[in-house]
Amino acid sequence: MKTDLETIGMLRDSAARYADDNYSFQQRWAVLDTPEGYSRKAWSDFAEFGFLALRLPEEDGGLDGDAVAVGAIMEIVGARLLMEPLLASSVVGTGLLLKLGSDAQKSALLPQLADGSLVLALADEDDAARPCVFADGRLSGRKLGVLHGDIAGKLLVSAQDAARGEAVVVLVDAAGAGVSRRTHKLVDGRGAAIVDFDGAVAELLQPESGTRADAALADIRDEAAVVLCAESLGIVRSLVHITTEYLKVRKQFGRVIGSNQALQHRMVDCLLLQEEIRALTAAAQQALAGPAAERTRIVSGARAYVVHAARKVCNEAVQMHGGLGVTDELDVSHYFRRLMVNAALFGNRDAHFGRFVDAALAA
Repeated sequence: MKTDLETIGMLRDSAARYADDNYSFQQRWAVLDTPEGYSRKAWSDFAEFGFLALRLPEEDGGLDGDAVAVGAIMEIVGARLLMEPLLASSVVGTGLLLKLGSDAQKSALLPQLADGSLVLALADEDDAARPCVFADGRLSGRKLGVLHGDIAGKLLVSAQDAARGEAVVVLVDAAGAGVSRRTHKLVDGRGAAIVDFDGAVAELLQPESGTRADAALADIRDEAAVVLCAESLGIVRSLVHITTEYLKVRKQFGRVIGSNQALQHRMVDCLLLQEEIRALTAAAQQALAGPAAERTRIVSGARAYVVHAARKVCNEAVQMHGGLGVTDELDVSHYFRRLMVNAALFGNRDAHFGRFVDAALAA
């Protein structure tokens, strides 16, 4: 479904207003200090606003939002560095469940995802020494770097089916027997976990549509890459604004440093990079609805370039703020950390650039 522009504008405006009123840089510090690493009140508010049901079909009480609608919310997530598990649970987890869950599984879990009572996380990165294997309703192995795996109630785990020798996705209770989590904080303050499965009870996702797990996983990784492009756009827009305002007020040798022509040129370069990120993000969002081969080329090309361009803007913002740019007390350093973490999620720049080159040569 293609979400209409009016709905997209309303989503973006409502998320921006909420962040303005409830998620200032100072208020975010309080969230960082909580054991959970996110605001339960904000999560409840997002459920009330319908953000958590954005991907759900209309018959399930959702908005059936497309990539552009999801991107509108994720731009605000990036612009204000929201800590809630929107990416892990409401985009990736919900999206994969919609693709691979049976009717009964979706009926049981989607309402909980929509009202925020369940946080779902995807465990996708295998430990090479202990890859995940599913056999006789049990799961064994280890997953690394599970974003928001520390707070997830259930985990969607990619694994190898021992009997059929093919990829599957299984649902596991994160607090169940045979599941152990070593939780840690990422450099940007969000939580993650290394998860060990030792004969844990696991429920196989079996869609009536017959969709293959490997195909669904490939789709959800591409969707996550595009979402991260939108989040990067929000971060870059904030950095450009913050740095421009700083150059207008910071004085050195009796004049504002923004009057320096070299710094003006550097800010123009940052603004151009911002617009390139915006255009590539829009192209990637549209490509998700296109043919698989074309989607791969555009999505991975956009993701590789956006990671590079966003990092360049962030480096410039840090440098133009001088020594303050790397301190905890300045929001610029927190944007830098979020970009560092995001650059490693769902395929880093090198992985996507290689995928882009392969797809371009094949075309």
